[in-house]
Amino acid sequence: MTAAAGRAAPTRHAALDGDPSASPRRFSTHWLGVRLRAIAGPLRGQRLCLAFSGGLDSSVLLDALVALRRREAFKLRALHVDHGLHADSVRWAAAARNQSRRLRVSCEILRIRVAPARGESLEAVARRERYRALLEQLADDELLLTAHTQDDQLETLLLALMRGSGVRGLAAMGARSALGRTTLLRPLLPVARSQLEQYARARGLKWSEDVSNLDERFDRNYLRRQVLPRLRARWPAAAAMASRSASHLAEAQALLESLARRGAALAADGVALRVSVLRGMPLPERNNVLRCWLAGRGLSMPDHRRLREIAGPMLEARADALPRVAWRGGELR
Repeated sequence: MTAAAGRAAPTRHAALDGDPSASPRRFSTHWLGVRLRAIAGPLRGQRLCLAFSGGLDSSVLLDALVALRRREAFKLRALHVDHGLHADSVRWAAAARNQSRRLRVSCEILRIRVAPARGESLEAVARRERYRALLEQLADDELLLTAHTQDDQLETLLLALMRGSGVRGLAAMGARSALGRTTLLRPLLPVARSQLEQYARARGLKWSEDVSNLDERFDRNYLRRQVLPRLRARWPAAAAMASRSASHLAEAQALLESLARRGAALAADGVALRVSVLRGMPLPERNNVLRCWLAGRGLSMPDHRRLREIAGPMLEARADALPRVAWRGGELR
């Protein structure tokens, strides 16, 4: 392989305009069409379902999808999840349904109950129950869209850092990912929330403001209101740079998963893994294989301490010791 000097690199905006994975100069229906085709393939005849909160981001995405639908001839509907956590949630649900109807998009309201067990995060449980409710309503050939933005990606990456996440967690959100029996699309990840505000103002859109987003007891709200303004004041391109890092980490995670599948295949013994093969692996490779195998078995991931116990003392125990490691959602023997 050789390298040689050539023409000067194109200007920054020229490069971005031709790359649907990069942040656009201006959000538009045309850009959304290019972006969706890049992550989902041809749109004609597809069945799309938008997780529609009625807030700014999803309101812009719904409006742009309706305009795009006229040209691409795909099917579109919306689902709104009422978590029942605020006195105004019924009013927000009604507003979301009315907004969808004005655009001639059907919108079904899903009411869920969020009841965290002791020690569980309200945010995490609400997210889990929200996706569970959405999945129950989707057809097998229906694609689910969410309106996560570049700003959401930055928040997710910072939260993962604060939780001590590994490569998978730091890869944050992908533009396309498997979700149960269907596929989840996040077409707005390259788009800054400020660009959506510009689009909404130009189109005269109205949206609901969820006042619970002001509650700084929730980690994401605290980041959004207290931390990110200072980050952006110092580093205006913080969200774009974080998205780039998340993309690099997603590539690294894909490589780790490929290597882990090979290692798990070598160690496989029916539904189990052979301890003798795992012992012969370097510790980082052993951890990687265990994570992959546990995920393939549908088990929740043990915390760092328990994974270290599994990969170390448990595998080194005598054959007659019958060691056991348990955590919420799984157990290994």
